[in-house]
Amino acid sequence: MTETTHRAKARAPRSRPRRPTSTMDFTLFFFSGDGTGSGPGKYQLLLDCAEFADAHEFTAIWVPERHFVDFGGLYPNPSVLAAALATRTERIQLRAGSVVVPLHHPVRIAEEWAVVDNLSGGRVGIACASGWHPNDFVLAPERYKGRKDDMFAAIETIRRLWAGETVELDGPEGSVVGVRTLPRPLQERLPMWVSSQGSIDTFRRAGEVGAHVLTGLVAQRLSDLGEKITAYRTALAEAGHDPALGKVSAMAHTFLGPSDDEVKELVRAPLIGYLRNFLSQQDGTGGEFSPLNEEEREAMLAASFERYFATIALLGTPDKCETLIEDLLDIGVDEVACLVDFGLEPDTVLSGLRYLDELRARYRGERA
Repeated sequence: MTETTHRAKARAPRSRPRRPTSTMDFTLFFFSGDGTGSGPGKYQLLLDCAEFADAHEFTAIWVPERHFVDFGGLYPNPSVLAAALATRTERIQLRAGSVVVPLHHPVRIAEEWAVVDNLSGGRVGIACASGWHPNDFVLAPERYKGRKDDMFAAIETIRRLWAGETVELDGPEGSVVGVRTLPRPLQERLPMWVSSQGSIDTFRRAGEVGAHVLTGLVAQRLSDLGEKITAYRTALAEAGHDPALGKVSAMAHTFLGPSDDEVKELVRAPLIGYLRNFLSQQDGTGGEFSPLNEEEREAMLAASFERYFATIALLGTPDKCETLIEDLLDIGVDEVACLVDFGLEPDTVLSGLRYLDELRARYRGERA
């Protein structure tokens, strides 16, 4: 047994109840899903969860962009799924979590999301990601090396197009073409996040351009995330943006139920499987999972599960999960993005939403 495993098993769950002034926005987040299945009903869980969120005052639902792998393979285009959700919901915001911006022309991003903005009555938002897996860039191989700079340049272009400006873009044979996109969206300004898992520089750059931030609790300590959020809000202020208007959304694996022990046994196998698939994507990319043999990998996964359950996932009863919400509020998180599709059976996921809604209801109201 590794030292990490010993530490994980020795970790005692803390209990930290909600403070009377605490408020937090809750959203639902989708990222998993096996894209290899051939039968019907692949998106029923997404549709059912969206309808539940819409009826129970959740703030938004996020759908991702994933390519070429089983892990997330149900989600190659978030705008298509958001268009479907627009016809099934009335209130919640419909967000991409995320668009891999360097894989697309900024004109197409502006056009597609303007369509969904119209279909939804002005409820869309997008998180912009620079992409990380090299294989994804078969769609735009020339953009891989400079993908982060390309993303930030595209954010400015998308904003201008969304505002109705004519933007000069490269045309055929060295020509320059003035482009104004249609249809016109309903929202005057497209809500935009920048996705960042690890780089404090990306947090700073998000602040410089006045975007929100979408991050996750995977593979980072809360104290480190707090430092990144501080850097983000400092960058907002230094660039002339109101730091209070910048929103930090943090993704956490989520399943709530009536008993901590019951929830732990339900989520153990699917969450370990999810983590195994997630970390296996690091093979060949230099991640810490790559050089481990099978026994070492299983020990790491077991340790990771214990740490997730105890400290950095919304797993257990609403009372237990208040501890993590309070910790997130302390470091400046404004919104928790609840990843619910990490491998549990659809009926089980849906049954847990009522307990999640109980937690959400405790944090409703105006921020003090």
